[in-house]
Amino acid sequence: MPSRPETRLLAEELYLRAAALGRTAAGRSGPNPPVGCLIVRDGTVVGEGATDVAGGPHAEVVALETAGNDARGSVAVVTLEPCAHQGRTGPCTSALIDAGVREVHVVLRDPDAQAAGGAELLRGAGIEVVDVAAHLPAVADVVTHDLRGFLTRVRSGRPHVTLKLAQLPDGRTDPGPAGYLTGFDARTRVHRMRADVDAVLVGSTTVRTDDPQLDVRHVEADRSPRPVIVASRAAIDPHARAVADGAVVLVGPGAPTAACDALRAEGATIIAVASAADERGGIDLKAGLEALLDHRILTVLAEPGPRLAEALMGAGLVDEVELHLAGAATADVMRAPGAVVPATASLDALIEAWRGGSAVVTVEMLGADLVLRAAWSDLDHSTVRAARTVEAA
Repeated sequence: MPSRPETRLLAEELYLRAAALGRTAAGRSGPNPPVGCLIVRDGTVVGEGATDVAGGPHAEVVALETAGNDARGSVAVVTLEPCAHQGRTGPCTSALIDAGVREVHVVLRDPDAQAAGGAELLRGAGIEVVDVAAHLPAVADVVTHDLRGFLTRVRSGRPHVTLKLAQLPDGRTDPGPAGYLTGFDARTRVHRMRADVDAVLVGSTTVRTDDPQLDVRHVEADRSPRPVIVASRAAIDPHARAVADGAVVLVGPGAPTAACDALRAEGATIIAVASAADERGGIDLKAGLEALLDHRILTVLAEPGPRLAEALMGAGLVDEVELHLAGAATADVMRAPGAVVPATASLDALIEAWRGGSAVVTVEMLGADLVLRAAWSDLDHSTVRAARTVEAA
């Protein structure tokens, strides 16, 4: 039996170009994944596309349409396995087969049981399918980050949530007369994080106290995230800056009608959510996050105060935590293999997550501030529930 020829990969920049195309669909494709696709013939890109709004064409169809007849005999590069089911649009596998492509290079397999199976259908039609992740894991890492909202939706039925916290080494969160807890480099990083998500989530106390402007500044960005405010009683100023930016306000069933109508009049979208089941009151945060999927929100950066931060963590609704420790360059720290970790009681939970291997933890310095980031791939949030002295900068 003749041996199968060795897989011939395309230039790495072509896979990254497809990923960049996918990012252009972020914020508008939800709840569908923001996928990018290239059609390559003889090393030249002859078609490209990204997923359209829900109900519109997927990336593969857009790319095939731009390629036209040049698609026959070409190589399709797609960041997510082409779908194999009939939804509001037809299966992308059929479009690729009908167009006569000879190879499909897939960066990530589709974890959605309803849409998966495209690779097998393509192979059954005589099209070679190349598993890019097996050869270029760095490219797969980029696409996994870009599709984290979709992957979390499939896995957990809600958007991906990153919780951003900030404090001084002694646990205090008061920014003082300067108005900022952290330095400019750390604050710029937060704006870069905002540019990478569909929504920024805060609580009503933060809106009443700080009237935050939750847009993107200090960095170039194609979009600003949509503000999401957790306000069980709708007790926020209708003229708050976040409301004026088209906020989604999550309210409880007892929120006064007049307060909700006043927010709507200023451009807010009101979503009524069931009350929380515990004695703390408030809304069911999981149900609130799930409702955001209907508003094309797949990724959320939470910048809340202590009470809401604890509630999100306690409910197991956080996928990543990024804690900014202000002025850590001049603070006492303890050294451990492979990392520098602040020796403060408020960080015990994150330290244990790092030591115990339940999370991937990275540490870096930004000016005088230390940034500690933890990601839980197994959704085991129990190790971080003790971190209570938290506040957004």
